[in-house]
Amino acid sequence: MGGLDGEGIRIVKRANRSFLLKLVATVIILGFLLLNVDLGYSWDLLRNATMLPVVMAIGLLAASHVAVALIWRRLLFSVDISIGIERITSLYFASLFLNNFFLGSVGGDSYRVYVVYRETGEGRAVLAATLLERLTGITALLLLGLLSVLLRFSDLPDPFRWLLVIFTGGGTAGGLTLLLAPGIVERLVGPFVRGRSPQTRERLQGVFNGMRRGGRPGTIASVLMVALAAQAVRIWTHWWCAQALGIEIAAGDLFVVVPLIATVAALPISIGGLGVREWAGVLLLAPFGIMESAAFSIEFLAYLIGVATSLVGGLIFLSGKEVRPSEVESIGSAV
Repeated sequence: MGGLDGEGIRIVKRANRSFLLKLVATVIILGFLLLNVDLGYSWDLLRNATMLPVVMAIGLLAASHVAVALIWRRLLFSVDISIGIERITSLYFASLFLNNFFLGSVGGDSYRVYVVYRETGEGRAVLAATLLERLTGITALLLLGLLSVLLRFSDLPDPFRWLLVIFTGGGTAGGLTLLLAPGIVERLVGPFVRGRSPQTRERLQGVFNGMRRGGRPGTIASVLMVALAAQAVRIWTHWWCAQALGIEIAAGDLFVVVPLIATVAALPISIGGLGVREWAGVLLLAPFGIMESAAFSIEFLAYLIGVATSLVGGLIFLSGKEVRPSEVESIGSAV
């Protein structure tokens, strides 16, 4: 860890401990899940998958990644950082590859934040734009879920439909509040950083200032529209996964449950959401008549397609044009 200051070393150690905990959680969740599904049936579904729907799913997911990269570019521009479309897209795909294949303390978001910081020297503004991009994606996903639940409300069973409304409605309201009023985040975080060093408080203040600059209503409205389209495309990839496996399920049903599955999988519980995604799929697809092994297969195939899509980023990452993960460990003390 040469080159890191004391705080940077502590950040890396905490990240390594977090990774070990995620690894243990992944093994436990997958182990429990695999005891409750018919592995033979799931294997038969996966190995006999039809390739055309798989290719469609990969293409749609790749297109959604490009759209999200452009959202990130727009938010960076809103904090006075200009990066070309080709560069921002390649960097985004490289971060996806890192998320899926580099099992360590460096995540894809940290990686892309550090690379742009190294090129521009604007670490706090880059971090703010990246946080806004992630928050925009989650908010758009939950908003799609809320609209889908309301459209299908009378067809959904109790109390399932009310739980869906509470989760997606509350998440959407919370996401929009954080996007449009970052000062609320600052007030919530404030009590937890009062005992920190002046340098740490200054860094956080810089990030909050960046979120205010990037979170103007006009900017948020424009990127949210693109995010809604990107997230809708990602939900369709799950439908193509089901088609590839020969599992009949209405696209409308997936628009109801996939936002919840994706949100739960994004929680920092396991490595890449593995196990959590499949468990959520088994639980949430059951009310629509999808048996456990079939639900597991749909979500596991969706995971494999996500991994396959990120291989483009692997070519970029392994080409040597990007910084090494060891450099990124200094991000905690750099910004």
